[in-house]
Amino acid sequence: MEFGEYLREMRIKKHYKTVKLAKLIEISPSYLSCIEAGRRSAPSFDIIKKIADVLEMDVEERHKLYDLAAKSRKPKTLAYDMTEYIINKPNLHKLLRYSMRCNLTEKDWKKIFEYIKRNYFY
Repeated sequence: MEFGEYLREMRIKKHYKTVKLAKLIEISPSYLSCIEAGRRSAPSFDIIKKIADVLEMDVEERHKLYDLAAKSRKPKTLAYDMTEYIINKPNLHKLLRYSMRCNLTEKDWKKIFEYIKRNYFY
């Protein structure tokens, strides 16, 4: 799924017309339409955050929106919320670089994720 497609799906799910959402997030309706149609890439993180707030997205919906926005950019980037987190965690830099050298598989990452889920709750 692409960013614009997901945004349109969420807008409709939350019962917003294009014009109303555009007004609330302070962009033009034509710009919003272009984003949803995939003719424009994802907007700035500030606008994406406004979209998530106005549409009252839950944590999982927000994460998907952020990830799809990052994926839509050329060159591809990390989602803004992840970039900020990684920048502020020097040990995470070490962990990621070490895991790259170890060439961890998807199975390895799944085990790490399950360990964290089992031992840390949010």
